Amino acid sequence: MNTRRAAALSTPATPATAATAVAAIIAMVAAVVVATPGTPVARGQSAAGVDASTAMGFTTSPRPTAPPPADTAAPQVLRVQPVEGRKVLADVWSPAMQKAVPTFVLLPESPSPAPLLLLLNGVGGGEDHVGWAYHTNYQQFFADKHVMVASPEGGRFSLYTDWQHPDPVLGVNRWHTFLDEELPAALAGMHALNDTRGVIGVSMSGGPALTLAATGRHHYAAAASLSGFPEVSTPFGRAAMTAMVARGGGNVHNAWGGHDDPAWVVNDPSWNVDRLRGTTLYLASAPGNPGPNDGADIGSLTFAQGAPTELASDLGTRHMADALRAGGVPFTYDRYDNGAHTFALFERELHDSWRVVGPALGA
Repeated sequence: MNTRRAAALSTPATPATAATAVAAIIAMVAAVVVATPGTPVARGQSAAGVDASTAMGFTTSPRPTAPPPADTAAPQVLRVQPVEGRKVLADVWSPAMQKAVPTFVLLPESPSPAPLLLLLNGVGGGEDHVGWAYHTNYQQFFADKHVMVASPEGGRFSLYTDWQHPDPVLGVNRWHTFLDEELPAALAGMHALNDTRGVIGVSMSGGPALTLAATGRHHYAAAASLSGFPEVSTPFGRAAMTAMVARGGGNVHNAWGGHDDPAWVVNDPSWNVDRLRGTTLYLASAPGNPGPNDGADIGSLTFAQGAPTELASDLGTRHMADALRAGGVPFTYDRYDNGAHTFALFERELHDSWRVVGPALGA
């Protein structure tokens, strides 16, 4: 256990702080688990049945992939389809999950060895056609940067972690293994990679991006959480994680066990700040109030749900910042004056993060 983190949390909360925490938890649960009015919350069904998330107003559309390889024990790229310019769609075989994961890849312009940046999507894993490839100009942003950018399309409601048990609805999730080991090994066959890695997560994947850097088998030169939820094992964090998984019809206990299971702390970057020492860290969040950071998303359903969700993200991110300060671990934190949980905000955070992440990657 991180004693500095424990000491930071042991400070008595003021009434205002406690009220903010309670409000954020309620807002998170309401925003993330919200169902279509008049639609009952669906019970989890088997993988062959109806995805409960669809009945809750969250439609996913998994992309067809290439058939399994002859050697299912080795990570490999099964198929590469051109998309636009240096953007391609690669079907990457995961031995841990025994399936192909479609992954958008931005190839570097130069053939020289490049660093690898994992750019992760949010709660729908991109399977809902919500993500970096659909709602931002990230391809143009990275056009002049010598880095391979990989954004897997999959892992909805998975917390991008290795689950202890298969879930009746969400199936087998071994995303930590895929991101840390299998995906980089497979992509090395597409373009020469050097030994430098980075990871950026947004919303659901913000905390897992930091966890990957803290607990992965490989060193990450940089890690960033953009409007993420990097507080996992506190009552606030448990509520947030449970709400995210429940929205997809899954059971969070299949991921990390009961609330007394040590896996909750292992997957909580705010309890593992010492293991982040030596990694360049970037955090960003906003208080959830409307503002120009949200651009055209203002007034949309995404914005209506995004305002309270960003409030919850902001609270967890501030707690992560407190833990890093208490542990004496350097980091950069951009806390904006306004902004809801919208891709207009996320895109600004991505651009702002690069002044920290880019130099660390040498890109």
